[in-house]
Amino acid sequence: MKTLPEQSTGSVVARLFARMLLLACAALMVAGCAITPTALEQSSRTIPGYLDYSYDKNSVLFNTSERYSQTVFFDTFYPFDPSLRYNNAEAMVRYELEHKPFMQNGVLMVALADLRKIYAPYFSYTIDPATQQFTVQHHFFRKRIAAGSGSRAPRIDYTKIAWQGGYALASTAATVSSTTHATTSNRNTIDTSAVASSAAPAAVTLEVAPVQRDGKIYVPVASFMRTLGKTITNDAATSGYLALSHVGPGDTADDLFNPKYTGLYPNTPITPGRVKTMNGLLSGEISKGNLWLAYYFGDINVFSGKVDAEGKDINTAMPVDRILPYRLYVPKNYDANKPSKFTFMLHGGTGNENAPFERPNDHLKNQPSPIPGVVTFEDFADYYNYIVLSPNGWTRNPVWGSGPGEQAMLHTLELVKHRYNIDAERLFIFGNSAGGAGSMNFVLRHGRLFKAMAPTAPGGSKPFAADLKGVILDMPTLLSCFTADITVFYAGTAKDSCQPWYQENVKGTMKNVTLVSIDNGHHSYGPASLYQMTFDFFERVLDKRPPTAISGVRFAAGRTVATVTAAGGATSTVQLGNAAVSQSGVLSVALDDLAKIYGPADFRVYDVHAYNRTPADLVSVKTVTYNKVAVNIKPGERFLRAGGAIHANDTTGLTTKVAADDPRIDKRTLSVAVQNVNGKLFVPAVEFMQLFGQTVTAE
Repeated sequence: MKTLPEQSTGSVVARLFARMLLLACAALMVAGCAITPTALEQSSRTIPGYLDYSYDKNSVLFNTSERYSQTVFFDTFYPFDPSLRYNNAEAMVRYELEHKPFMQNGVLMVALADLRKIYAPYFSYTIDPATQQFTVQHHFFRKRIAAGSGSRAPRIDYTKIAWQGGYALASTAATVSSTTHATTSNRNTIDTSAVASSAAPAAVTLEVAPVQRDGKIYVPVASFMRTLGKTITNDAATSGYLALSHVGPGDTADDLFNPKYTGLYPNTPITPGRVKTMNGLLSGEISKGNLWLAYYFGDINVFSGKVDAEGKDINTAMPVDRILPYRLYVPKNYDANKPSKFTFMLHGGTGNENAPFERPNDHLKNQPSPIPGVVTFEDFADYYNYIVLSPNGWTRNPVWGSGPGEQAMLHTLELVKHRYNIDAERLFIFGNSAGGAGSMNFVLRHGRLFKAMAPTAPGGSKPFAADLKGVILDMPTLLSCFTADITVFYAGTAKDSCQPWYQENVKGTMKNVTLVSIDNGHHSYGPASLYQMTFDFFERVLDKRPPTAISGVRFAAGRTVATVTAAGGATSTVQLGNAAVSQSGVLSVALDDLAKIYGPADFRVYDVHAYNRTPADLVSVKTVTYNKVAVNIKPGERFLRAGGAIHANDTTGLTTKVAADDPRIDKRTLSVAVQNVNGKLFVPAVEFMQLFGQTVTAE
């Protein structure tokens, strides 16, 4: 596994030289060897108002060993609904500190500058070099569910608690005060909420005194952060870790540690399972599977989303000031000696880096598996052997094609390239909702990175016809809409409803698109129905063989031979596995045989399952894809949904659906039902292949 350099060689040499010189001067008292002391660091930036991030953490776990002290881990929770838990994996996020901690009299000392980044942007400090004193401000925003727990838009009560402490170098004495603001359910009024109560300045004592090293202030992290409201779990003697938490196990009124969720999230930050995982990550024993890593973004230069009169990007400086995580899945068969296939997977507006895994995985548990033994998204990544990167979009409703979202994608891609062997010729991208729109917007700006994309239910920031230019016009694209979607409505009258948007903007503009409609597909769970289709689509793009060029096929009832006419006029015969059958005077042919004729790599048949509210609502169809067309059918029925058609009861709004007399409804059905003959599905060949633009003749 490749590793990222923690700091430049030059900076390391410079620091070592300076320290050696100081030691030499102190020990030898050499004349003329006076050294100017390193100037004390500058004060930090101030705390801004409340920002609605898509990522938050409760505990920071410091490793107390000399070897790994620069690495910390975070445990996380879902900030837009803290009552939700990650049922399929626990996110332990790895982050590298800029400055190496050290032990002083048995106490872990951490740089104040690193603590500011860990708790950014809600942590700031002011330093007075003349008096060697410093003050610290730290804000914490308690979040509790008031209503709608588990929904996509619960009502959350926010309580702001502001801490302030006064400290001094070379002194263990400090003074701390706090104010608690009135609780509000409107996140836009958090910063203006009135003070509900306050604690007068009180004297506190640190374990050891803060010290200066190379101009940086280091503090005894446990007792220092305890003065700012944190709960400390110190099991370093046996576990090797020290944990600082926003709230502790005793605060069972807080959603983060509500006993109702026991078993889904540990009620203490240091557990044997966590210690084993963290140690495995540090030692390199764990280098595959689900991995969480993080980096800090300070002031960054971002694309504003606008261009000037010459079409050049208008960029702007933006103070992100936040540690951002990303989730990386490395398949079990990854080989560092072989360049790996790779795909981005982008989350939606109220998701984060975990949502694209967790929500679909919950859905997959309650539906039949299309591939034996493949029951989670991670299983699909293993089966097809892809590294999957799910970055964090920084805040609610991320825009992946500009701003911090775009920079997060570019930055995390480079970080992953440093750690793993990525094949630049086998990169793909997909995402759901805002991630679906983001996939398209990112391809508009960085299309040459990718071989294909697969956006699902693209959200409100999706591009329209006038925006579609360049590489995206020919990009192989598997685009999906969900017929039961009440977030991005399937057939609404608004221009951004999925099916009308496709018809008016994408169809006829982008030349290499296959539109798939997921019957009964749910907005958040719908992607789970598509994983086999998505990865097969990517694999076919990598397969350079051209599709079989056929101008016509002739079948005869009762015969196991078909006559195939190639595009150039040459004819040949194909041996069928099943004799064609006649049903009510209509000739039907097995789907397996159609795949044999038109090419199994191109004529694909999928079992697609989706439920909307409960598993009892599961709807199953066969989806056939060929020649940039997707058709849904049901065994035993004449049901047909071709090319993204509109049917009665497709969603048009939050509570409205397509009426039975809506003129947009495609009333086509198959002339005879799909038959199951000895375990093989037969379809009316002539009319069925016409849907894909192919000519079939029946005798």
